[in-house]
Amino acid sequence: HCISYRLLSARLLPQLSPPLTTLELLVPDQMEAAPAIAWLVQTILAALLIDKMEEWIRRVGLADDVEKLKSEIKRVKMAVSAVKSRGISNESLDESFALLKERLYEADDVVDELDYYRLQEQVQGGTPTARLPAPADSSVLIHSNFSVQGGTVTGDDEPGGMHGFERVDETSRGDASDSVGKLRSMVWEHFTITEKDNGKPVKAVCTHCSNEFKCDTKTNGTSSMRKHLQNEHSVTCTKKPLGAHPPDPSSSSIEPIVIASSSRTKGKRRRSMAWEHFDVMEEENEQPMKARCKYCPTQIKCGPKSGTAGMLNHYKICKDKPGPNEHPPNLSSTGDAHAHVMPILIGDSSTGKGRVDESARIIVDNTVSPWDKAELSNKIKRIASQLQFIRGEVSEILKLHGSDSPSCSDHHRSTTSDQHLRTSSLLPREVYGRVTEKSCIMKLIMTENRSDNVVVVPIVGIAGVGKTTLAQLVYNDPNVERQFHHRIWVSVSRNFDEIRITREMLSLVSPEKHEGIDCFVKLQEILKSHVKSKRVLLILDDVWEDKNDCRWNQLLAPFQADSANGNVILVTTRKFSVAKMIGTTGPIKLGALENDDFWLLFKSCAFGDANYESLGNLSSIGRQIAEELKGNALAAITAGALLRDHLTVDHWSNVLKKESWKSLGLSGGIMNALKISYDELPYNLQQCFSYCSIFPNKYQFLGKDLVYIWISQGFVNCTHFSKRLEETGCEYLNNLVNLGFFQQVEKQQEEDGRLEEEFSPGCQIWYSMCGLMHDFARMVSRTECATIDGLQCNKMFPTIHHLSIVTGSAYNKDWHGNIPRNEKFEENLRNKVISVSKLRTVVVLGHFDSFFVELFHDIFCKAQNLRLLQVSPPPTYLFHVPAASTDFNSFRCSLANPLHVRYLKLELHGTVPQVLSTFFHLQVFDVGSNMNTSLPNGLHNLVSLRHLIAQKRAYSSIASIGKMTSIQELQDFEIQISSGFEITQLKSMSELVQLGVSQLDNVKTREEAYGAGLRNKEHLEELHLSWKDAYSEGNEYVSDTRSECSANMAREVIEGLEPHMDLKHLQICGYNGTTLPAWLANNISVTSLQTLHLHDCGGWRILPSLGSLPFLTKLKLSSMREVKEVLIPSLEELVLIEMPKLVRCSSTSVEGLCSSLRVLQIEDCEALRRSLICLITISQLPHYRRFIFMIVEDGEYFHLWEVFHFLQS
Repeated sequence: HCISYRLLSARLLPQLSPPLTTLELLVPDQMEAAPAIAWLVQTILAALLIDKMEEWIRRVGLADDVEKLKSEIKRVKMAVSAVKSRGISNESLDESFALLKERLYEADDVVDELDYYRLQEQVQGGTPTARLPAPADSSVLIHSNFSVQGGTVTGDDEPGGMHGFERVDETSRGDASDSVGKLRSMVWEHFTITEKDNGKPVKAVCTHCSNEFKCDTKTNGTSSMRKHLQNEHSVTCTKKPLGAHPPDPSSSSIEPIVIASSSRTKGKRRRSMAWEHFDVMEEENEQPMKARCKYCPTQIKCGPKSGTAGMLNHYKICKDKPGPNEHPPNLSSTGDAHAHVMPILIGDSSTGKGRVDESARIIVDNTVSPWDKAELSNKIKRIASQLQFIRGEVSEILKLHGSDSPSCSDHHRSTTSDQHLRTSSLLPREVYGRVTEKSCIMKLIMTENRSDNVVVVPIVGIAGVGKTTLAQLVYNDPNVERQFHHRIWVSVSRNFDEIRITREMLSLVSPEKHEGIDCFVKLQEILKSHVKSKRVLLILDDVWEDKNDCRWNQLLAPFQADSANGNVILVTTRKFSVAKMIGTTGPIKLGALENDDFWLLFKSCAFGDANYESLGNLSSIGRQIAEELKGNALAAITAGALLRDHLTVDHWSNVLKKESWKSLGLSGGIMNALKISYDELPYNLQQCFSYCSIFPNKYQFLGKDLVYIWISQGFVNCTHFSKRLEETGCEYLNNLVNLGFFQQVEKQQEEDGRLEEEFSPGCQIWYSMCGLMHDFARMVSRTECATIDGLQCNKMFPTIHHLSIVTGSAYNKDWHGNIPRNEKFEENLRNKVISVSKLRTVVVLGHFDSFFVELFHDIFCKAQNLRLLQVSPPPTYLFHVPAASTDFNSFRCSLANPLHVRYLKLELHGTVPQVLSTFFHLQVFDVGSNMNTSLPNGLHNLVSLRHLIAQKRAYSSIASIGKMTSIQELQDFEIQISSGFEITQLKSMSELVQLGVSQLDNVKTREEAYGAGLRNKEHLEELHLSWKDAYSEGNEYVSDTRSECSANMAREVIEGLEPHMDLKHLQICGYNGTTLPAWLANNISVTSLQTLHLHDCGGWRILPSLGSLPFLTKLKLSSMREVKEVLIPSLEELVLIEMPKLVRCSSTSVEGLCSSLRVLQIEDCEALRRSLICLITISQLPHYRRFIFMIVEDGEYFHLWEVFHFLQS
């Protein structure tokens, strides 16, 4: 009576797009699909509970549709829970669960779309679309609603209206009489004209190789030049510049229209409105070269090469310009009277930049609706109906099975327990390697012979790496046998049963049987009596319990009695948390076996003899297989069992090709062993781990980037109201490291010379997947994740949601520095990627060429549900044309649908496209901190943005940044007098974790400083406050009166900038007050402070005691030229730089200055040289990690270690 999948497909799947066959679905077991369904249900219902969401849905008239969808989703949740509780398993249910999961993904997309439109209305005040300023690139897009005919803009209803975007180049190919709409060939971007006839080019030189070509229009044209580029430089030029693609149909944004003009166009060129605010001061050949602002003495270069950009930038920041009521409104502002209309911008080709002709601006009303209510309603109804149908089939199956089925959770638990074999103290085979690790343990055992304390030595590593084998090696060593009266081996496993474990211990120290005793206390007393006054070696193999420290203390109490005589406990575990909880020594971390040792083990498993010498190809294939096993001992045993049955080239080649050792069907195999750890994880951690399979093997992740990625996909659930998502994500990462799924990677922190980076708290931590974990991740994620690496790619299923494309092996630069085309890779990409509508992630890593870009767009332009897009080619890739950088920026941003995208990592050069200001769901925008990137206007509309990774100066270009209430790092907010840059912008930014504020001299009163609300920012951990330095070069002759006034004002301002009490890291620069603020000196409120950096605070002579800061570990004082005495608590790190008058540095700690000091750096502190040597004795020197002591005298450097070496000798 069960509904067959064929019938289900016939009744349901014709409504779906695209249809899925049984093979394409790659139907997982329902026990794998059920957690995904539960996660999707939770995600959708949580989204519908967002603040004001329900009210907005009711107001737009979709309440009934959404309520029906919500109810159906809740019923799906109940049905799935019922199946899980009864433990029902059959093929029909598997198929139904797979379909439910796909429909719930669609439901999540439609709810997310609703939330986008809600945010759009919130940001734009109920208006569907916003006018966007012109992009800065030289060729621009015209929206499908308009066309250009003879320089006139027409709409779709007029004859000749264009559909889609088309490029309009700024310079026509022929003379000035040519049509403005005629496209100039891209070939010219690669050639320099060397000869003209009547104003027309007749000869040109290739910019790549300096070859000269004839190019007059009548005889040659550009054909020979085009062929040369294709044959010699692998460059193909099209008539339209890159990026002329259709707009996103769901996007509410419309790009500006730019009408290009030739430099040879007849008539006088219109002047920018910037000239209205400047007077020409200097001319050359009747061209203005310098101009002076009408409101202040500032002079700006304005020649043909400079243009008016500098004038416009100055006008924006000019403090003396008239107020807003004294001049016409700024049309580039997002808040002006025309905020919801679209400008047509007039471009000028002579400079290669799009310019706004203010006096001839054309305004076109925008009547395009941002979304179709009827279409969205139909989509919601369709999804709800499909869910109802599938749920009905699941309910029918439940009825047929009745209510007497066994519990699924119990069944699953018993199954996994059965798979886990108990271990023995006996060595099953010869051991290869692990000499160093064994010696380390033996040393601990021998040196602790007479100790009264129990030594607990943890051995930690992933499954199959050889933890148990190492413990067996130590246990059976003859020297160990002689050292201990009793040796006890207990296989603990995941079932931590104190009574069972104690009974097993007793069975090895007492001939009596204790099966009838069920009292744990009684068993403990008996065990204690047997081990009293005897030295015992206890091996606890395969320990998982890390939740209850008290249970462990009770279990091990008989060995920790007063009469203990050097007892040693070896614990093997996969969890670092176990090692940390019960270990008394540092853990023995087991990694991969050395290559030579592993090859011997592999041969012993495959041939039965480590000394076997195979012939020719068999040995070569064996080496390849061994390399794939990543030094894991259990993997060698697994593969060896498959290989030794048939010692033939065909069989071994087949095993290598299919990677048969990775099968979960192999009982006791390596993948099954890893899956035991995987099954221990909650589902959201399984998601986080398996998702990372899209990145290459050994790929190194920056910890915070990894967390941001997980948050963008909705994997991180915050269960505590006071915790940020990022904090929860870090806990996820720590848990995955704890079980060995990720490992920390030591990476040298880059030094870029910036003062604030030198003393920044902590260091960047990098992570990677270790050993076979990456292979395992790809196996368990095969229905959700895929990777195309060069020409290698497994079958991609339509259920794939996350895709990466690794181009490193496909594209390599030639000796000219160019990247040749790879047509095989293009064909592979075209054939592999069939369906993109379900994709939520697209990551591109590595070099590529222009052909790849075009193909990439063709394939992924329909990927409208992306949450994450990362395209990070090296900057050297870009075309050799001036506008290529900006064009490519537009191209990459156009691939991300504003409706859904959360994470954009694009490493953009030049100007970011204006359309970015409509990405209301965007949480992370990473353009690279080292990239020269200009942000667009209206970025304050990104109300969901949590992290902006860009150059520091980029933050100060965002007007009205206070509307970005979700942002967590604001590295340099520059206070300005102009509107939108006041310090009060910070008031509503309550999520800030890191904040840098500069130009604080523009804040005049304590009340104004209070307006920043720093005291209420409970998440703020790092704060950098900066004033203009009154003692810097150029300001040396400030009058005493003015200096005193400035110091008093600074003192008032800093009092108003009191941060929250939980602040951990503080830096103050350029403050010219004479004393510390009260919240840092007399009445200290920042008692959690860990690091303090004071730079160029010229008014101080004595630094008050910092002894009231109990957690202070790092102190840096630099350019404090007047300070003579410093009184500091016990520190771990002390840095003193450029303090010429400092004569005394003393400690408030009883233990003294050097009791815990690990890093000491002193530079340019001449007066301190002699007194410092008295403070630090030679015996303390070995405790220091780093010693840097530099004093410049007569051009020579004297280092502290040289001083100590002299004293010692």
